[in-house]
Amino acid sequence: MNLHEILDAYFTSPEKLPVVLRRMDKEVLISSFVDILHRYANDLNSSALREYFTLLKAGYQPKTRPEKLGYNGISASGTPCDVKPINIRSDSGNKLNGSGNFSDFTHERLQRYLNDNIVMLVSGFVDGRLVYILEFPFSCLEPEIRRQLDRFFTQPRARGQYLRSASFSFKHYKDCTGLRVVYKAVNLEDFGRFLTKELLGFLREAQCR
Repeated sequence: MNLHEILDAYFTSPEKLPVVLRRMDKEVLISSFVDILHRYANDLNSSALREYFTLLKAGYQPKTRPEKLGYNGISASGTPCDVKPINIRSDSGNKLNGSGNFSDFTHERLQRYLNDNIVMLVSGFVDGRLVYILEFPFSCLEPEIRRQLDRFFTQPRARGQYLRSASFSFKHYKDCTGLRVVYKAVNLEDFGRFLTKELLGFLREAQCR
């Protein structure tokens, strides 16, 4: 939990990080640093740290060994989950729109996700600062992902053929009854200009679970 506390301060209240670090025992700091090195020194994905923190913040158990493809964690009840963290730069002109992306997708993989009843965690960051975490069943995305697969695979899929990028945004799951807000920044309005109008309006009105 010490690493959790450090990451919580870094992503949600960076101004408190020096205080959190100063009150920790030296051995605890060393242990936390070594933990980070073990997890990310050979990282396969530049968003792995944001994935990891999203899981912790949402109360999920991260997988012991990070993987390029596959589920990222499980809930206390054993439900698998896939995390899609998006980070934008404040000077990029981009906006967070609740989006996410699946790499190397197929109809078979879609069916596996549906059979496993996986949960999605979609998080948004601005300059590494966590703004929101949304949770919903993957089944909410089925129509949009299936549409993209059907458009790409017009013939039986050849061996080694994949839809390299299957994307979605808030508009594709905004009406899902299972949609929940796990986290939203207490200073949400400070990030308003970095969010689409629709997503910002939803976050303003929604209550965290």
